[in-house]
Amino acid sequence: MTTTEIRIPDTFTWNQKYRNRCNLKHAVQRRFVAASRYGPGTIYGGLKTRLIRLAACLLLTGQLPVPVLADTEAGGKAVSAQIGYIGDLLHNASGGIRNGSAYLQNVDAVFTFDFGRIIGSGGGSLFAYLLWNNASTFSDRYPGDAQGVSNIDAERALRLYELWYEHRPADALSLKIGLYDLNSEFDAVDASALFLNSSHGIIPTYSQTGENGPSIFPVTSLSARLQWEFGKGNLLRYAILDAVPGDPENPSATAVKLSSREGVLHAVEYNRDFSNALRLGLGAFSYNAEFEAIRESDAVGNALKRSGNNGWYGFAEGTANFGAANRQTLSAFIRYGAANGALNPFDRYIGAGMMMSGFVPQRPDDQIGVSVAMARCGADFRAANNAQSHETAFEFTYVLPIADRLQIQPDFQYILNPGADPDLENALVLGIRLELNHGFHHR
Repeated sequence: MTTTEIRIPDTFTWNQKYRNRCNLKHAVQRRFVAASRYGPGTIYGGLKTRLIRLAACLLLTGQLPVPVLADTEAGGKAVSAQIGYIGDLLHNASGGIRNGSAYLQNVDAVFTFDFGRIIGSGGGSLFAYLLWNNASTFSDRYPGDAQGVSNIDAERALRLYELWYEHRPADALSLKIGLYDLNSEFDAVDASALFLNSSHGIIPTYSQTGENGPSIFPVTSLSARLQWEFGKGNLLRYAILDAVPGDPENPSATAVKLSSREGVLHAVEYNRDFSNALRLGLGAFSYNAEFEAIRESDAVGNALKRSGNNGWYGFAEGTANFGAANRQTLSAFIRYGAANGALNPFDRYIGAGMMMSGFVPQRPDDQIGVSVAMARCGADFRAANNAQSHETAFEFTYVLPIADRLQIQPDFQYILNPGADPDLENALVLGIRLELNHGFHHR
């Protein structure tokens, strides 16, 4: 449930869930979205590398200072902050475009200011999020998959990722305005947060729509989101967003460009929470602009523009505790989505997975998970590109917390029909994720 104050604990919970809700938009196989403009990447050198190493040391020691304001209420947090680092070392062992490795890096810095506690009752909250990614990309250079092996695969950039203000005129009503990540709340499935593959963040029948994708990682747009909680466990949210996030000609820039030609994206979602054991969601989206049809053209070969770029999705997720003293946890999810196949490469998607924790008595926080993500290509896209009918990714992952602020995550993915390209063999990707984060708040 969304609250006026976003509480950021000194654990991995926020960073893992938030990041895994994002989906690849730029570094994917050439026939879906333009590949990265950058060449083969390495760990980004120079000053930024030294700063990252310094931040990592400070994260581990807990000595990174963040200025905070005094609380105006006992026990409240006027200012909260978190810094996080994720590094993915990935190797395409077979199949795809070619064998090879890449190291992807992602640095998050988020800040929340609760004006109700800073200046007194009646204030809202301000959320700011800075994001940095290094120059190395993976999917577009090695496996050639379209869904995205890693959910931090992006072009090099230092950008203002989110900046929004939230006002709650009533306990059950919330309004957010500003730069906003649609996937932080829409099509956000907690049970899938463990996995690296981008389709377990936001489904590809949503993420791969629009001129530059919807307002998700790594580029967001100006938005307004209204949320209403009613009855017992019912939630309804609606958002209107600039339909083209950032500047497609300069994907590394932080840009807000409003144009009547680009139009807007409408998003709506309903959630039903059954006592935290089961959650169901149903959502839909629609662009009001026209888009080039994949196969239709005029007499001289120019693509015809059509309206009707919309789609819908649904999901179910649940959690159960069992074993001695209910110390073991099993979570599972299933998702389905559909989009207009005349305007988008994928017209159907289905994904599912499960995660288990507490199965090793000496390591109760370890997590293990298996999942599958299948994106089906529309008939028009298959005919126009001689494409395979689908791309399917199987994933096995294991999370090992090493310390309060450090965890590692070995990951294995096997991809059938990468990029739906008949010339590419099935790909096997081996990887390991390193994650560091630390939260700060005045007590």
